[in-house]
Amino acid sequence: MASRMFEEKVGNLEKGLVALMGNLQINSSAAVTGTDGKGYTAAKTATGAYTITLSDAYVSLLSVNVTLMAATAVDLQPQVVSYDVVSAKTIVVKLLAYDAEGVVSATDPAAACELHFCVWLKNSSV
Repeated sequence: MASRMFEEKVGNLEKGLVALMGNLQINSSAAVTGTDGKGYTAAKTATGAYTITLSDAYVSLLSVNVTLMAATAVDLQPQVVSYDVVSAKTIVVKLLAYDAEGVVSATDPAAACELHFCVWLKNSSV
């Protein structure tokens, strides 16, 4: 469980609900050049793959939403491919592209973009 004091201004039915939001700034070489938000770090870990490492461990992940934002249109779809918020404290997102035959592969962005995310986590086992 995270040992932080959180503001509880949202009405919900879950105890210990925590929202973490942030974004990764990605340059045209596909490297993470900056982040905005608290409670995590981020790094490129493979072709088209970015790992968000949480500062704290949580009981479980309830929901995650990831959006890719770019100044020009890109044919990349972000997808959460794995997560472990209990021990490794990681969420792995891949940017996927489809070729003309419909084959999917992890792909680096060709232009600067931002990967935005919102994660809802449980900080209580009740």
